[in-house]
Amino acid sequence: MKTLKTQTALITGGGSGMGRAAAELLANMGIYTFVADVNTDAAYETIRLIESKGGKADAFRVDITSGKSVADLFAVLRQKVEKLDMLVHTAAISGGIAFLEDMSDKEWQKMMDVNLTGVFFCTREAVRWMKENKTGRIVLFSSVASLIPTPGAIHYSAVKGAVNMFGKTLAVEAAKYNIRVNVIAPGYVDTPMLKYLPDGFRKYIIKKTPLDRFGEPTEVASFVAYLASDEADFVTGQVISINGGLAI
Repeated sequence: MKTLKTQTALITGGGSGMGRAAAELLANMGIYTFVADVNTDAAYETIRLIESKGGKADAFRVDITSGKSVADLFAVLRQKVEKLDMLVHTAAISGGIAFLEDMSDKEWQKMMDVNLTGVFFCTREAVRWMKENKTGRIVLFSSVASLIPTPGAIHYSAVKGAVNMFGKTLAVEAAKYNIRVNVIAPGYVDTPMLKYLPDGFRKYIIKKTPLDRFGEPTEVASFVAYLASDEADFVTGQVISINGGLAI
């Protein structure tokens, strides 16, 4: 590996699951890691884990559905460091199982607010900052549900498909600033978000997955680490699905 250019990283949703795994791994690489989550206690637990291994990190509370909350977070970060090298946006909700004809306006709108508008708010602030320094890496998270039909999760599938195209379009827009944008579309990974799944559905998903298991958060985090490395300098505009073969 060449000299690591990525020295600072913000992980939204870093209080648990894939966000926590990514934060820990990036910090272990020597990257000053900012962990932001709506759950402050969870964010500080991630910090404790990082610091126990000698990493450097700070925790913050953010509500990604609020443009002001996101702007305030970035204002604080600007006081701490001169530049932000990487945004890893994992913050999201699953929404549970809901079929279209039974779905309420509130369920639909909450999915859009968290899983798409939150991407917009966080990425907009990151690009504004990275543009000043003519460099940056952005990793958005969608889902395998954006690649294959997922009955009972039409709102989730739709919004994650939007994240894919958001990332691809931004990769073109931001390339002139040397900002690389990629999307990770995980399959079913063993995180707190999966706890709502009925046992029967969990068994069904495992059976449908050629590797016959759920993924581990660290397996997804490893790809985030690659995108943080200098070896990924020519990678942009990609949707990479880590799904155990589910989407073949």
